[in-house]
Amino acid sequence: MFTRKPVLLILIFLLFAGAAVPAKAAPVAVPKIYSQYGAVIDAATGELIYSKKQNERWYPASMTKVLTAMILMDRVKPGTMMTASRNAANKDASNSYFRLKPGEKMSRENALNALLILSCNDVATMIAEHVAGSEAKFSKLMNEKAKKIGVRNSNFVTPSGLHHSKHYTTAEDMALIAREAYLRYPAVLKTMGTKSAVVQTSSRKVKMTSRATFHGLPYVIGGKTGYTNAARNSLVEIVKKGNVTLIGVVMKSNKGNAVKDLTAMTNYSFYMMENIRPIKAGQTVTTIKVSNVKVPMIAKKSISIMAKKNSKLKITVKNIFPRTTITSIKLGQAYGEVTIWRNNIKVGSSPLVAGKEVKKPVK
Repeated sequence: MFTRKPVLLILIFLLFAGAAVPAKAAPVAVPKIYSQYGAVIDAATGELIYSKKQNERWYPASMTKVLTAMILMDRVKPGTMMTASRNAANKDASNSYFRLKPGEKMSRENALNALLILSCNDVATMIAEHVAGSEAKFSKLMNEKAKKIGVRNSNFVTPSGLHHSKHYTTAEDMALIAREAYLRYPAVLKTMGTKSAVVQTSSRKVKMTSRATFHGLPYVIGGKTGYTNAARNSLVEIVKKGNVTLIGVVMKSNKGNAVKDLTAMTNYSFYMMENIRPIKAGQTVTTIKVSNVKVPMIAKKSISIMAKKNSKLKITVKNIFPRTTITSIKLGQAYGEVTIWRNNIKVGSSPLVAGKEVKKPVK
């Protein structure tokens, strides 16, 4: 005789069984930003993750000073004093309470703080004149530096970013410039993340405090704002979460939306990164010959890297061994390493160990 009870029990079981299966996380929507130009790149490889008109030229304003800061570190020795010319002292003010006077001197370290914390245009010009003799000659150094970094759609005229019709960059180019600072200029990176510092000149001490609102935001480890009437607001941020670091840029924005847009862009970009494991611990990576005996070389540890989902960047595996020839090897002996490369950047490595013993030949 048919009863409803078994059917009801089956339905209840199916309901709870379905609830036990975790639902897939909803995809994060690509953010729509107010800023006219935007880009986010992976700091490790330079791969583009988020973009909005990322290759269209626009005025970078004071974001330019990141490039000027790197040239300062390249060309001026620690402790070197620089002197403000009348031309430098007469530059348009970027603040109301610190202005260089003609003949006033600053060290490289104090100039770096004034350049990036308070965004002093007069200090930028002083640096340019000290390094190259004039702003025009310094601009050649800026464009040479940018080209070496891999920047393709930019032209720099002023060391400060004060408006000039032929002074322009793109969101992606500016991200690559900031990436260079992150990778190779620790002093510049540290200063980009410093909100306040006491700066000393030959005649006074001044406490400088950045008015940028990105300071203190979650994951932001450094940044540089920019503004001119022509450029409007621009912002570059270096953002680190776990073992992923991103570089984000917006241009032609306003003060409030620049930060909001970058937060949305980087949150989306973090979601777009995934952990992949091209090499597993215990995996035989290659073989070598030791006294004509083939020896399997095994990865001692797994190599995990973060990469953009569906990335088109190739993963390259390189095995690196000492140049000296060996005639014997013990089981488990470390010899050489396996390395993982993306976009010509080494992103991971593991020691290789012998999977077989070969004793030294008896003469």
